[in-house]
Amino acid sequence: MDELIKDFEKSLFMGSTDIVGEYVELGIDSFINDGILKDLPIVNSIVAVLKTGKNIHDRNLLKQTITFINEFNSNNISPEKLNKYKTSIENNPKKCEDELSRIMLLLNKFIDKEKSVLLAKLFKGYVNEIINWKEFCEYSEVIDRLFLQDLELLKEIYYKKVNITKGRDDMYRVERLNSLGVIALTMASMSISNGKSRTDSYIVLADFGKKFMDVLIK
Repeated sequence: MDELIKDFEKSLFMGSTDIVGEYVELGIDSFINDGILKDLPIVNSIVAVLKTGKNIHDRNLLKQTITFINEFNSNNISPEKLNKYKTSIENNPKKCEDELSRIMLLLNKFIDKEKSVLLAKLFKGYVNEIINWKEFCEYSEVIDRLFLQDLELLKEIYYKKVNITKGRDDMYRVERLNSLGVIALTMASMSISNGKSRTDSYIVLADFGKKFMDVLIK
């Protein structure tokens, strides 16, 4: 198994919220030059690379990985489910590499830390057995392709504060969410006067999107 994945695995299960939370907002140079969080194996591994050849991709991976670990360890996981998952990847190196390498590849693609937080929440949903691995993969693709500015609109749709497209000046956001499969657009006719009717387009949360938001919000 790749050493980086092994170090990521060890770091995930160190219960490091108290350690990481205090430093998560610090600049990357603090981790490189000051040896902060050197007790986390994954930090040591990435910093070692950065010291020999500082490049923007590894700096970003360090930032996103620290953010992910901090959120993953911020409670909300059943201790029994956590131990069950930990045992499952310890006993199955292929499962460990397949799943954790996918997460690290996604983290390395993200630019905004908010996406790493969302991915960690999704992974907690998987470890808690709220979603399965196939669903995790599908939802992680949504996070990868999601415009963060559209997330607020998705929340409003989830809380049923938005349901009609008429008069909206941000239909491009609606269409982007529709393309991700998290919402759907339906047509409905409404009687007005003199026997006439009007057809309007309505926004509904798709079942796929509801489960996605349930995991992220609850």
